[in-house]
Amino acid sequence: MANICRKLGVNIYTLMKKANISPESFAGHCGYTLKDTWNIIEGKIMLPPSELGKISNFLDTTRDYLLNQETDVLVPELQYMKEFSNPDNLDHILDLMDEYVELRESVSC
Repeated sequence: MANICRKLGVNIYTLMKKANISPESFAGHCGYTLKDTWNIIEGKIMLPPSELGKISNFLDTTRDYLLNQETDVLVPELQYMKEFSNPDNLDHILDLMDEYVELRESVSC
């Protein structure tokens, strides 16, 4: 599931860059906070079909494209991803990092 969310986030980010849409503009138009927008881009949020439809309409694409397009563009904050030689290890490390951040945020509140 994490792989799908990351692919979705990268595809959304790629289309935003091509259309010159800022994260702030995307957030405002789609009704998200800036933090939620970055969580979507970083693949930390699984979006329901209705949200995918709203985002695909805004980015002038299809839900299928958002979910299935294989892009080699990475979110700037995740550039380190290219250093992993084994994609399975990449997924495990990113999953662990996501769990750590969620735990850290829940403890900090």
